Amino acid sequence: MAGMTTPARRPAPGWRQEPHRLLFPLGALLGLLAVLPFALRGAGGGSLALFHSAAQLQGFLTCFALGFLFTFLPRRTGTDPPAGWVVLACAALAAGSAACAWFHAALASYLCWLALATLALAFTLRRMVGRARAGLPPAFAWLPVSLAAGLCGALLAALAPLLGSASAPGAWVVGRGLLTQGLLAGLVVGVGGVLLPVITRGEVQAAGERGGAQHRALGHLAAAVLFQASFALEPWAGEQAGFGLRAAVAAAALVLSAGIHRWPALPGLHRRLVWLGAWMVPAGFALGALSPRLHGAALHVLFVGGYAQLALALAVPVVLGGSPRAAALAGSPPALRATALLLAGAFAARVAAALDLTRVAAWLAVAGAAFAGALAAWTALVLPSLSGSPPAR
Repeated sequence: MAGMTTPARRPAPGWRQEPHRLLFPLGALLGLLAVLPFALRGAGGGSLALFHSAAQLQGFLTCFALGFLFTFLPRRTGTDPPAGWVVLACAALAAGSAACAWFHAALASYLCWLALATLALAFTLRRMVGRARAGLPPAFAWLPVSLAAGLCGALLAALAPLLGSASAPGAWVVGRGLLTQGLLAGLVVGVGGVLLPVITRGEVQAAGERGGAQHRALGHLAAAVLFQASFALEPWAGEQAGFGLRAAVAAAALVLSAGIHRWPALPGLHRRLVWLGAWMVPAGFALGALSPRLHGAALHVLFVGGYAQLALALAVPVVLGGSPRAAALAGSPPALRATALLLAGAFAARVAAALDLTRVAAWLAVAGAAFAGALAAWTALVLPSLSGSPPAR
């Protein structure tokens, strides 16, 4: 009506504008809990294999992935930050998945992740649909495909015990593959295709570079579907063929979208760690393609050398960017050096555990202690900035 003004919309509180301030610390805590039983040589209760997997993948890595997605996607699309209940629900579901696994409730653990994936997929689609012509990066096509794959993986893993004895093992293997490998690798390509060039080389996509973006987006969409379909192909073509296909697709996508074949052009240890972590993703898949005996080692090249290293290294500029401590990133802060060295130790010990089965308990204890130390060093580096007020935007 004439003479009336629309009241100004109140800005979202800081923790909604930057959900990583909640999700990164929660992820680090769940990552610590995931390795403590091994660092203590198996002390404690619970099903350690199930709990470790849930706390590390559905807790630690998923919280970091959502922290990036919930913070970065609204800024890139010019849309609203996630609703407060969505952030809190995802945090509770990630922690709930790990808690259910500790008490042997595998079905409840997968159902928690099914609900979490549904929320994350709805959040992503609402911010991408209708904006494809507004200059969205082509690599973003990986995001909804990967989240949908994680949702299907959680559903298959949850329903596998209810299926017949002939189909249950296959459904569980495909579901676990989609949930533990496909989801996170797809998010690495989708988000990394945009963030890695900025962080490692200072390259920002200009408006004049968007010609043919629709064709490139279709290419990324086809690659993402092929990557996730590789898990369903494994029962017929074999696991090695699946690993090999994923290695080829991930390497091609990261080279073309993120330019990982180029050495970081900007100074800073975190940039080298990001670059190395990106290469560990296709390297892990390639190792798994060589021999079935290497599958355990290959998965930990992927999880520790790839996903975990990327999560911690990418989080450093996200948290410290805009703070007075950001200038230190041009060098090699002691806490970051300690994080890198301890993470490398955890990586080496975990791969050794997969290869040297006669001393597996000792190697797991070393890996757990080193990973816990890496998380402690990383927390010391970022905690002062995480607990402060977000910079004005």
